[in-house]
Parts: sequence; structure tokens; C-alpha cells
Amino acid sequence: KDLTMKLFQAWLLTSLWASTLAAPAVVWKRNRQAGTRALQSSDSIAASELMSTVLDDVSPSESSLSSVVFLIKKGDGGSESLTELASSGKLPETSNKYSDATGVYHHVSGIESPATMVRECGRANNGHKVLQVSLTELDTKLSSPSTEVEETKSKSAMKRAKALGNADVLVVLVDPNEDIDQTIARTVENENVESVVLTAIRSIEEVKFERRLLAEKRHNAMMKAGERHLESRRRRLEEDQGDDNNNNNNNGDMTGVYYVYMTPNILSGLLFGFMFITVTYIGIQCMAAISGQDVYVNKMPSIGREA
Repeated sequence: KDLTMKLFQAWLLTSLWASTLAAPAVVWKRNRQAGTRALQSSDSIAASELMSTVLDDVSPSESSLSSVVFLIKKGDGGSESLTELASSGKLPETSNKYSDATGVYHHVSGIESPATMVRECGRANNGHKVLQVSLTELDTKLSSPSTEVEETKSKSAMKRAKALGNADVLVVLVDPNEDIDQTIARTVENENVESVVLTAIRSIEEVKFERRLLAEKRHNAMMKAGERHLESRRRRLEEDQGDDNNNNNNNGDMTGVYYVYMTPNILSGLLFGFMFITVTYIGIQCMAAISGQDVYVNKMPSIGREA
């Protein structure tokens, strides 16, 4: 037991570092061979790849659940909650099951919401039927995996009960403030569950980090495209001028090259637009200043009677 707690604390310390960028995940499998050590992976793995690994060797069955995924919501400050629960000692029963885990993944990315997890589970294997459920529905499913649909007055309740009865992969969204420790431990021990995944929705810091990586990737792509454009332009100038390229030693030097938001063509267009608007405004004002008579008559006065 002391060894189990030490291993759990080591996993916890590693998860504290990894959770700043992604959410950790612990996987238990029923067909795990006795005596084998749990897989410890610190590499970044996508949620789709994780679920493909979990459901790869599990076939859909009506008498058992292929997998139960516990997905813990984010904390009040937008942080990942699984590490916080483990560090505060709120998962003692789960920590005792840590030595029986098949794999521990410290960096699982792409877990944005329950809908995303349901989609990734569905993509892992077309034969599995995935459904997001509550803790109450999970207890009902575990007590009788192949429960017959009872006749009820509500059609929506019958439809939900039928979907629950047909599903073999359940995604359980749980609140970090709820007491989920015993539920997770009972699910791991349940003989009708082939695999259990404990993970959490990724933190806001991971979302910001991913956006920053995407921005850097787009920036690098733009820089490479600009370099290719300058290189092709330089080669065309050399071909036109007949340069033998003997004195050009700075082909890849980007010193003094900047990307600007204004070009001579854009500036000329803006100046012409301002000038056109100004001239048009002056012309309209001049036409409005032309005065005429205020009164018009149908019959002109007789000659000699102008006065």
C-alpha cells in the first residue's frame, strides 16, 4: 500500500507540471495481464488516439460496457480539476487502484467538452455506441447493463432509456465538488466494465497555449512563403540581367526585410479615394449654393404695367 501511495504521489507531481498544458488520464483495462507494470507516457497524445488505444481490442457487447469515461469539469478558476482533486486527497479509493492501472498519460490534448469526448469515442470504433450520461444513469447501467425498456408516459424518457440500454461506451460528466471517489472505484472493480478512463476537461491555460502555437505556426508559414517569393523574384532578376551569381553570398539572409501593412499601391488608392470624396463634397456644396427665385407665376404682367 505504501508503494502504491508513492507511485500515486509521483504521478501527481508529474501531472502538476503536465496539467499546465493538458489534462492527465488514467486507464484501467479488464484484460490487463497480472504482474505487468502500468504504461507511463509523458508524450503528448490526442484524445482521439487515446480512445482508439482503449477501444482497439474491445468488441461491443450487450452484456457488458466497453468503456466508461469519467470526465471531470474545470474548476472555478478554469483550471484542470483532476490534479487538484488528487493533490487535495479527495480520491483515496482511486489512488488505491492506481497500481492496477494499464496506462497513465500525463499529457492528453483535445479534451475540450463532453461533446468532443463523445465524438472522439465514436470515431475510435464504428461499432461502439457512445452516450453522455449522468452519475445516476451510470449506476442504473452498472446495476443491469441489458435492462429492458419499460413503458413510460413520456416518449422522451422511453427514448433516453432505449439509448442508455443500447450504449456500450458511457461518457460521465462529473462536477469536481461531487463525491466521485467511490463511484470510480466501484466502476473499476465492476466485472461488466471492460475499461475505465479517468480524465478531465483541459484548462484555460492549455487553450491559450494551443492558440499561441497555432499563431506561431501561421507566422512561420508566412515567413517561409515570403522567403520563397523573394527567392523566386531574385532568380528571375538574375536571369533577366544575366548575372552568374558569383558575387551573391547572402541568398538566405533576411536582414532588412520587413512585412508591412502599407504598400505604394495601397497608399495611392487611399489618397485617390480621399481626393475623390473631397472634390465630390465641394461640388455638391457648390451646386447647393446656387440661388434662384422663390416665387413663380403662371401669368406674366402686361407690357407697361411692370410697376
